[in-house]
Amino acid sequence: MTLSHSLPSSDPPRLLIVFEGVDGSGKSTQINRLSARLDSMGILSLPTREPGGTPLGQKLREILLAPEIAVHPEAQLFLFLADRVQHAEEVLRPALEKGMIVLSDRFADATTAYQAFGAGLSRELVATLNKVALGGLSPDLTVLLDLPVPELEARLTSRDIGRTRFETLGRDYFERVRRGYLEIARVHADRTFVLDATFSPDRLESLIFSELERRFPETFVR
Repeated sequence: MTLSHSLPSSDPPRLLIVFEGVDGSGKSTQINRLSARLDSMGILSLPTREPGGTPLGQKLREILLAPEIAVHPEAQLFLFLADRVQHAEEVLRPALEKGMIVLSDRFADATTAYQAFGAGLSRELVATLNKVALGGLSPDLTVLLDLPVPELEARLTSRDIGRTRFETLGRDYFERVRRGYLEIARVHADRTFVLDATFSPDRLESLIFSELERRFPETFVR
């Protein structure tokens, strides 16, 4: 039974909200903003990321992002999946069982966009292995921050840090990744909210929270 959002729900939210997009699209910024906003409302949230949301995941992240270490595309796929299994069992399921709202910087869609569309691995293979790694977990909402590749390049150039393996792969690669994300959003329109990542951080924050209020009023409308 659905309660009026004017009444508090006795059930914890248990929501998995995923932020996706190409490198430099502002995912981390929006996760931090949303987490701070939820904290101010007394709503318990857990920011996390893939890869790197667990101690094992952090080690895998160092390998996956290091441009000096050669990693075959299929090997990359299995390393990302290993991170996902560990993340799901060690972080996601326990947090959701406690009634937390989990805010994840990337999830299964990233593997489809980067390893299938970007690197050219079989989409069927990636989908099958993702399904195994997820063990039934799926996002309640995916926020896709869509960034045109020329803007991505400009943002990466402006950073005063070295580039990761994926950030060195060039325009054609990221065009394929972006197209992959948009195709995923089209297929899974019911759970995906696409935003123009060139909007200001303030505007993006406002649009994201308005969408949360619309989809989950019992949790976010106060």
